[in-house]
Amino acid sequence: MAWLRKSSPRCCASDPRLHLMLAGMGQALIELRRFDEAIAAGKKALRQSLSFSGAYCCLASALAHLGRDAEAREAAAHLVEVDPDFTISAWIARGGQTNSKLMLEALRKAGLPE
Repeated sequence: MAWLRKSSPRCCASDPRLHLMLAGMGQALIELRRFDEAIAAGKKALRQSLSFSGAYCCLASALAHLGRDAEAREAAAHLVEVDPDFTISAWIARGGQTNSKLMLEALRKAGLPE
């Protein structure tokens, strides 16, 4: 993970899919229980693409795990703004982190619909 953090700004800054890598990195950091770092990755992903739902999932989950409930609900609200049909079950069906109990419990805590 360290090599990715060090190299990502230089090697990928112009990559139009950088937000995908950053949100994926955020989800991995959630699994490692490194929630502050996951928040930073989610925010970086949003700087690349404000309409990417995966970045909002990352933020909502990491914030909820840290007990920052109001911020988690705000991230969840933005997620539903950019993806009005979002549900946790639909996210799982299209390849979301089905084996990630940490991610799923926090998305529920953030108030996202089942």
